[in-house]
Amino acid sequence: MSLLPIAMLCMTAVPAFAERSIVVEVVDAAPFDAGELTSAMRVRLPAEGAPIRLRVSAASDGVRIEAQGNVRAVQLGELRGEAAARLVALAANDLLLADLAIEPLPPTRSPATSIGILGAATAWQRPLGGLAFDLAIPRGRFVLALDAGGSQVLAGPLSLSAAVVRASVGVRAGMFELRAGATFAPLFVDEGIGDRTVLAGAGASIRFRFPIVARVGAVLAGGADVFATRTTYVVDGMSVLTTPRAAPWLAAGVEVTP
Repeated sequence: MSLLPIAMLCMTAVPAFAERSIVVEVVDAAPFDAGELTSAMRVRLPAEGAPIRLRVSAASDGVRIEAQGNVRAVQLGELRGEAAARLVALAANDLLLADLAIEPLPPTRSPATSIGILGAATAWQRPLGGLAFDLAIPRGRFVLALDAGGSQVLAGPLSLSAAVVRASVGVRAGMFELRAGATFAPLFVDEGIGDRTVLAGAGASIRFRFPIVARVGAVLAGGADVFATRTTYVVDGMSVLTTPRAAPWLAAGVEVTP
């Protein structure tokens, strides 16, 4: 049986790898030749990759190497031949790798929790004015928010105070923020026999946030609350105030990111 077909099959089964192209141009009187430097570089570089072209010229006490627009001087002292080529190959590899290095991206900073204070006006049968504190905790594009404050009926025969608490979830898009959630408004009347009641409902709002200085920004907000129940207050037999079914409001203030 002839072994020639088997030998030919084995030879054709061995894959052929093309060596990486390394072109070395040595000018002037360098202490090594192009072949010595090419061999020294080939054992230090990956076998596959883009072609490399290197230019080497003599310099004081060594050589000057140029690659991909970068230049480096290498002192050789008394080194000659392969020893000098190995030292230059190390410097050339560093020069090539530095050109290919990618600067790592800075770590992404998650949006920070903000605390705000806002003055607010609410449209009831008689307007309410007050102050509110806002806590916003971002979660990516979304935000969890809790704002709470107090307000007072600004005019009329009835002295009524209201606390407003809103627990919301929202979404941010640039400087804009949309929120929706539950609203609770405890009411306090101290005149006559007094009264304590709580309005419960839901609300939605839009906010515009823009920076002033580092960690401090301004906030403009507007929204509306819709309540499930209504309460009518009577003084001396006359109706003086009925809480609204829907109550639009506006607010403005500042927020701080600790």
